[in-house]
Amino acid sequence: MFTDILEGLRLNYLGVLAGGLVAAVCAYIGVYIVLKRIVFVGASLAQISSAGIALAFLLGQSVPGIAGYPLAVSLVVTLIGVLIYSQQSLSRRIPQESIIGIGYVIASALTLLLIVRSPKGMDEVKELLDGNIITVQQSDLMIMVSVFAVVMLLHLLCYKQFLFVSFDPEMAATQGYRTRAWELLFYLALGITIALAIQYAGLLSVFAYMVIPSVTGLLLARRMPTAFLIAIFSAVLSTLLGFCWALHSDLPTSPPTIAIAGSILGLVWLSRRFVREP
Repeated sequence: MFTDILEGLRLNYLGVLAGGLVAAVCAYIGVYIVLKRIVFVGASLAQISSAGIALAFLLGQSVPGIAGYPLAVSLVVTLIGVLIYSQQSLSRRIPQESIIGIGYVIASALTLLLIVRSPKGMDEVKELLDGNIITVQQSDLMIMVSVFAVVMLLHLLCYKQFLFVSFDPEMAATQGYRTRAWELLFYLALGITIALAIQYAGLLSVFAYMVIPSVTGLLLARRMPTAFLIAIFSAVLSTLLGFCWALHSDLPTSPPTIAIAGSILGLVWLSRRFVREP
């Protein structure tokens, strides 16, 4: 059995590499998402990105060739959502969370409606949720490496600014930081990451990567660099073990990966709750 799993990993090494890459980048950005308390923004943007993919499938009926570029359509739709979410509330009586919730519900409904109308039908719902990381080709992996490298370079160059604005935006504003501009830049990087990741890993995995490993890292670490490293390690480990489980049991990769990530988080929470520090 162990030999068969190793052989399966070898044969699907491109999918394993792609899954690990998505896991690492999403977990890193997820630490900011948890710190900024915008977890629901991540879920909403992921759903909006899925609606963009479904729109590409539908437009493919009347616009030849566009169905072959779902990433481009998804990216455009996601960036529209980014521009909306990065703005202030419509009024003082309507909190930003309401706008995010409305966007999530509308995007969910549109995704189902567009998929029903597309020639591929409801079978696409499963692929949008579970992803198809096993079938990643070398060209897809190169695209992921290129785009994610730009995103991570931006985060490394703007580490201090992103972290300061995430922790205390009011204080950052008093120190002369243009918080609105930094917020927009962060959301743009987030939107690009989600649009690309969902195309291959699926809605459930991307949202899970952005939340579960990030919480694990923040629970264990006392310093932010350590939190980022733990989050990335937890996400990549969950991906590798999830692939092994999926290959052994002939399952989609998303459910086992999410289950393992949740188990790691549960063990961390229990250790902090019941094991006293010396």
